[in-house]
Amino acid sequence: MEHHVQVWRGLFKPNETLHTLRESKTIHGYRLRILILLLCSSIVFGLLFYICAGEWLLMPEAVKMDLSADQKFAASVLIGIGGAIGGLVLPFLLIGSSTLAFWGFFRDIGFKRLYVLQTYLFVIILIGIAANLPYMFAFGSTEMLSPFGIGPWVKAITDHVFLTTLSGWITVFFVWHLYATVKLLIESSLKSKRYILTVTIGLHGLFILILSVINMMYHLHLNG
Repeated sequence: MEHHVQVWRGLFKPNETLHTLRESKTIHGYRLRILILLLCSSIVFGLLFYICAGEWLLMPEAVKMDLSADQKFAASVLIGIGGAIGGLVLPFLLIGSSTLAFWGFFRDIGFKRLYVLQTYLFVIILIGIAANLPYMFAFGSTEMLSPFGIGPWVKAITDHVFLTTLSGWITVFFVWHLYATVKLLIESSLKSKRYILTVTIGLHGLFILILSVINMMYHLHLNG
């Protein structure tokens, strides 16, 4: 049996496209899709790093260099190029790490098939970042809370770093990623729906919890 990789149909109609993945011996169309994904990732992360450059150039080390306006622009472009190059590597790191995390709970699917599923899900991450880029560029900051989530509302109530960071992760794209993960696993795994739901929510929750703690510790260190 063969499985043909169809990212969009896989995300929106998994029951129609993933029925062959569980028993498939060969997977077609993956190389082309991964090349397109890498190109999109390079563009998105290149723009993200370019926007980040403005903040990085305000760091004490950069300020001491007393760069001219032209030098700052050149530095921003170089940082953006570095981000574009990094965007070719990051998908493998993110997809690989998430595959390893889920493989411990879904060995019935197999590592290779899980990797394909996580590639589908990485598309949602890219869309989420790309959707925020115009707002980041407008405000000149990559630390702004996504307007597509509850972060700005929590920020209006409290300035607590942990709470604002945690809530900042809860966006429509996070919910979409969570939902899509459950649907893809239901179509690919022999595990029960309750097991899939519990593991998926648990891993997603653990992920944003760890990142929120790390960000809180970073700000505490930064403020002495």
